Amino acid sequence: MTGLLDKSALGVAVRIKRIDWTAMSEDEGRRLREFGLMEGCEVTPRHRGSIFSRDPLALSVGRMQVIIRAKQAAVIEVEPIAA
Repeated sequence: MTGLLDKSALGVAVRIKRIDWTAMSEDEGRRLREFGLMEGCEVTPRHRGSIFSRDPLALSVGRMQVIIRAKQAAVIEVEPIAA
């Protein structure tokens, strides 16, 4: 079962299945790639901005903490990691 990263449960690791690179600017795409966000990568959503907003979204990517915008997370399709 797949879903979008912006809707993923906090603290639960997921694998990036697909990223709609056309839905973001070239600079945004380059920034995400520099953070290591690409198909096949495992990420863990850690926390969201506030109670009233889902922006920004903090992720763990390996040993690194990364913050991305909710609109970027909304175009990243993820799947659960098989146990």
